[in-house]
Amino acid sequence: MGLIARYTRWLHTQWPAGHVEKLPVCREDGSTNIPGLYIVGDLTGVPLLKFAVDKGSRAVQAIVGDPAFARRNKIKHHHGNRVVDLVIVGAGVSGMAAALEARKHKLDFEIFEASEPFSTVVNFPKGKPIYTYPQDMVPAGQLRFSERSKFKEGLVEELRAQTLQAGITPQIARVDRVVRRGRLLEVVVPQGESLLAHRVVVGIGRSGNFRKLGVPGEALDKVYNRLHDPKDFAGQDVLVVGGGDSALETAIATAQCGANVTLSYRKAQFSRPKPQNIDKLNVLRADPMANVQVEEPSSERVTTAVGGFTEEARRPASIRLMRSSRVKEIRPQHAVITNEKGIDETLPNDVVFAMIGREPPLDFFRRSGLRIRGQWRPATWVGLLLFMAFCVFLYHWKADLGLPINAWFKQHHWFPFNFTAPSN
Repeated sequence: MGLIARYTRWLHTQWPAGHVEKLPVCREDGSTNIPGLYIVGDLTGVPLLKFAVDKGSRAVQAIVGDPAFARRNKIKHHHGNRVVDLVIVGAGVSGMAAALEARKHKLDFEIFEASEPFSTVVNFPKGKPIYTYPQDMVPAGQLRFSERSKFKEGLVEELRAQTLQAGITPQIARVDRVVRRGRLLEVVVPQGESLLAHRVVVGIGRSGNFRKLGVPGEALDKVYNRLHDPKDFAGQDVLVVGGGDSALETAIATAQCGANVTLSYRKAQFSRPKPQNIDKLNVLRADPMANVQVEEPSSERVTTAVGGFTEEARRPASIRLMRSSRVKEIRPQHAVITNEKGIDETLPNDVVFAMIGREPPLDFFRRSGLRIRGQWRPATWVGLLLFMAFCVFLYHWKADLGLPINAWFKQHHWFPFNFTAPSN
């Protein structure tokens, strides 16, 4: 066992190596292994607003610039189904940016949304600050962000004004899959009319199921996956689980409304949150009454914003950070957390926010036949088995080591035994 342990350490298995996130495989322009189907937005791996706008707009620009698309047969119906130039799946930021670009190029298009336009942004906590990074980047397309977009409410107003109020009207329906039908793509809508399209842009974001903690008590009705109004939890014992921006912003917002917050993160250091959120968290931990406001929104005073409270709404903040910890159990009035020393702590608890993200909607992509990063397909397994078989063959071909491959080649005078030594 000592030898195995030393070998394992030599392999550096104790070092963090990360993991391949399961997202659909797409190229720089959003195109995929299915001809005519493009992926945009968060699913390309960069969850930033400006990149979502840029990717959505550039995907349509790539479609318009495709010579094959320019030569398309502009029929309006095929075997009883309506045919359009473009179908956009998802009315989030990237999907709406694609819709604006499609309208600019006078394409015949439809846009589908399963819940409501900009649902991810709409469900942000009240007054959430918005970081439109990179600040000097001007994304392709027509969607723009002004000073009003620095908080959630202003961002929602601007997005709606530039899209919904400007005539972009999504159909509220859930798309089940996209299937190739000859030169066209069928967008299957179980509860509505399926469409045929020359091209499809998918911008549904990471709208899959919320990730689970996988601990007893997670099904209690005091466990939430999102925060709407932090004022609702004033004076309560709050546990926030996670180490991303949503977790830190939830901890800061509820603490500033007077909650006693414990933030549990499984790693020793933060690596994913924005530096501003880490700075705010550290300031509040050092000084519970610190004003971590960055700047006030220009249009109105926000009394429930993360870092945007007026003085009359401020309450003493209380944040305890537990790094290298894991939630072990959630009880009706307590939460059990294993701390960094491996000791279980039982904490008073009124509410738990499991802010650990969502699983990408992989079933949609599997039904559509899209390749998924890090996921092995039958062809991958066949290739691996063939490679291993070749290695075994080569190993036993070079020397007689058990399998009679070397003997067979020698007996039949096959290569390299068909060579004779040169005579002097």
